[in-house]
Amino acid sequence: MNECEFLRDHISQFITLLNDLNNVEVKIDDENQTMLLLCSLPSS
Repeated sequence: MNECEFLRDHISQFITLLNDLNNVEVKIDDENQTMLLLCSLPSS
């Protein structure tokens, strides 16, 4: 899996997780979503 595919999959899973949380009425504001996504990415 190349880096682009990894990022695409990672972001897709992240969005799925946010949608699942939203479905159970857990709200995360946009700024925190951004920070969570950035912190979840690998350092390289």
